[in-house]
Amino acid sequence: MRIVHTSDWHAGRIWKGLARLDELGRVLDHLARYIETTNVDVLLVTGDVFDHAAPLPEAERIVFNFFRRVGGAGVKTIVIAGNHDYPARMAAWATLAELVGVHAVTKPAGADDGGVIELTTRGGERAVVAALPFAGVGDLVAATAIAGDETLARQSYADRLRDMIAMLAKRFRRDTVNLLLAHTHLEGAVLARSERPVHCTDQWAALPQSLPHEAQYVALGHIHRPQEVIAPAPARYAGSPMQLDFGEVGQEKSFVVIEAKPAMPARIELVPYEGARVLRELTLTLEDLATVAPSTNDAWLRVTVPLDKPDPDVAAKVRAALPNAVDVRVRLPERDAEPSLMPTPVLSPRDEYAAYVVARRRREAEPELLDAFDELRKECAEAGD
Repeated sequence: MRIVHTSDWHAGRIWKGLARLDELGRVLDHLARYIETTNVDVLLVTGDVFDHAAPLPEAERIVFNFFRRVGGAGVKTIVIAGNHDYPARMAAWATLAELVGVHAVTKPAGADDGGVIELTTRGGERAVVAALPFAGVGDLVAATAIAGDETLARQSYADRLRDMIAMLAKRFRRDTVNLLLAHTHLEGAVLARSERPVHCTDQWAALPQSLPHEAQYVALGHIHRPQEVIAPAPARYAGSPMQLDFGEVGQEKSFVVIEAKPAMPARIELVPYEGARVLRELTLTLEDLATVAPSTNDAWLRVTVPLDKPDPDVAAKVRAALPNAVDVRVRLPERDAEPSLMPTPVLSPRDEYAAYVVARRRREAEPELLDAFDELRKECAEAGD
């Protein structure tokens, strides 16, 4: 049985004012072409399909077109809800997605209530899939327990996850390919620094030892950095399909291809995604901007500019040379004393305030903040009259 594992698409995510749907569309097109041309039998999607409860229609169109396309290739798809997905909304569109071979599990459930799916591929191979969507702390641990001994509450959360996994894994058989899908944080997983911290701390995490040794493969979602997990069965976080934030700079994004047979160790291969821009962090002087521009056209940039003194126009200068600079920062010399609040005859009050903000916050002042400053000055002047 040939299986592909992908995760954490976050379709519709708005980042630095960008939806990046064209990039996601290219990434999913590459994934769909791979599935169509390499005889994939089963696709596993381990949560956070969308970034929030009410995604952009354009994001839904990209996702649903992808599912229709792989379903048309005869592929069976299992998708579980992540913490960013809205279970009720997923359950609604899943009723139609079933027509193209997509089975969605939106909430943690018992084996007889949808938590275990048995499927047969077009080649006649059989699989038992245990599915564990995201389970929040409040779903597993009572508020009274959290308000009491927090250490015991955290242990209770890990114990409940372990028990749920064990309950689902009881359906595994020696004559089937056994798979577990889970959207959760396992202790020891390395974060990408772009996940929500409230859902990704070691204190609220399951133990890798909780994973069932009977599984040929454990497909994990929630952590954006692709990585293997040391566990009783082969287990991996597929990670996000493209670098979602500057916390993921330098990470190579890939989906997982699994060759599995009943009662046999699985073979695992990583295939890099194609189609998304990389994220890069650069430190450049204003004089260096023109020289690096041609080599950075394929990336989204965070640019830090060292300055001897504040320059309220630095962001405009950077973006004029590098239109793909989505984050501009300045680095000023360290000062022993607080910046002077006394106005100078060189700058207007607006420019003086902008320079003050740069000195204190180490980044440019937003136009809205400067407009508010002007309005407040005007009101004070009128009140004084």
